[in-house]
Amino acid sequence: MSGSDRLDSDSPPIPEPSRWAGLPWVWAVPVVAAIITGWLGYRALIERGPTVTISFATADGAEADRTTIRYKNVELGRVTGIGLSPDGLHVVVTATMRREAEPMLRADSEFWVVQPRITPSGITGLTTIVSGAYIGMLPGKGAPGARSFTGLETPPPREGLVDGREFTLVADQLPSMTNQSPVYYHGVQVGEVIGHELSEHGLVAVRIFIYAPHQSLIRAASRFWASSGLQLEVGGQGLKIATESLLTLLAGGIVFDTPKPALAGPPSPPGSTFRLYADRQAAEEAAERVRVSYRLSFAGSLRGVVVGTPVELRGITVGRVYQLSLEYDPTADTLRVPVMIEIELDRITMPADAGPQNPVEATNRMFDHLVSEGLRAQIVSGNLLLGQRLIELDFVPDAPPARLVQAKPYPELPTVAGGGIEEIASSAGRFLDRVSALPLDRLVGDIRNMVTHADSVLVAPETRRSLRELDRTLGYTERLTRDAQVQIGPFFASLNSAADQLKATIALLGNDPRSSNDLLRTLTELKDAARSIRVLADYLERHPESLLRGKPQEASR
Repeated sequence: MSGSDRLDSDSPPIPEPSRWAGLPWVWAVPVVAAIITGWLGYRALIERGPTVTISFATADGAEADRTTIRYKNVELGRVTGIGLSPDGLHVVVTATMRREAEPMLRADSEFWVVQPRITPSGITGLTTIVSGAYIGMLPGKGAPGARSFTGLETPPPREGLVDGREFTLVADQLPSMTNQSPVYYHGVQVGEVIGHELSEHGLVAVRIFIYAPHQSLIRAASRFWASSGLQLEVGGQGLKIATESLLTLLAGGIVFDTPKPALAGPPSPPGSTFRLYADRQAAEEAAERVRVSYRLSFAGSLRGVVVGTPVELRGITVGRVYQLSLEYDPTADTLRVPVMIEIELDRITMPADAGPQNPVEATNRMFDHLVSEGLRAQIVSGNLLLGQRLIELDFVPDAPPARLVQAKPYPELPTVAGGGIEEIASSAGRFLDRVSALPLDRLVGDIRNMVTHADSVLVAPETRRSLRELDRTLGYTERLTRDAQVQIGPFFASLNSAADQLKATIALLGNDPRSSNDLLRTLTELKDAARSIRVLADYLERHPESLLRGKPQEASR
């Protein structure tokens, strides 16, 4: 074998060229991209749902190809276009929904724009500051297949994630509140205000939504009232401040209560209408209670007694004044001011076997017996500094015999003269009149003659000195009586005027707890001072000679 033959047998075979060998690898990139695009397009096609249109008042916060539609923060669609309605009054938002959202598109489905909002319940939609606004969705329960909707201006209560019932409250005037203001029951928020409008009769209709399961608290006897968060009340017990919550103080709200016996009955149906009262007191007075009316006749002035003045029995409020009128009696040629009061029977516990079954007859029988034991009505000072009065029913020692007068239209309770500044002024005036009636001038003249003659006769120096001191004392007493008669009337008138002016500034004092405590102490001290003045005036009226002789106890010493 030659050398050339060995060389040919050891060389490798020459490869044959492939028909794909000249194709560049760079073409693999668009091929893969086309495959991915096709797959994504196929997925979008099979996941694509219906197209819907939503009408809003404005397009605030919505952007095409960016704003999404979400339910429970799950994306169910995306806005594809924004335009105007044919009349140009609304904005029409076109959105493409996902296929799984199609069963949720019903005739009563709701849509609203979610963006940062400052509401009475707080600040909502803060996450949209970073992610942008989106359209919230609440599936309905109506007929399926709807494709056109009207958007809401505000979100539904709790974004529709809670059940509940709607009720309507009617008021003469809209209280200080807005949409989404809270509704409270015993301090717990159980609902919110969802809207208000004028009714056919010019009243304001406020719609509220009560969250489940609290809607069962609404009964036919429920009472609703507006709460401003801060309530100031000045009465015989001083200054009272009541608050609901800081949120109610800022945004207002509604409070309601249901009597315990009423909770045993069936709940009120949805859409029931209730009266919205101005405050708690008005709501309590409007409650269905059994009231018994009586007539009172007072001889003196009724300054400070108004409609709503409380009536107390042994210091407990049992009723109020509901009518005042001025009557002229031509027979006696006098003016009378009858005071009509009503006693609330649920404030007085009576035994079940206490006579007649009729509550009015039982109450009349009770008061007839109490009057025979000395019960009388009188006007007393509820707050001396502020000039507030109240009707007090209490037992008067050594009261003259009297009975409950069965008059028409209502029985009449006997009365006695009350206390207060006017009574003190009257007692002081009567005392000064009696002092003025004393023959002080003649007595002073006789003593001065005795002093003059004492110098000319042999009288002990001590006696002469005592006569001179007595002369000066009588002179001071005469001037004091004269000045007191002139000044006592204006003094009490000024005190009444000061009390009226203090009423206008009491609210400012109530804002500071320290001022409130000082005010209560001042009221207590003034009451004690007035009581002491009255005791002194009564004593001097009975014993005017004590100005000269002093008290018997002191004289005996």
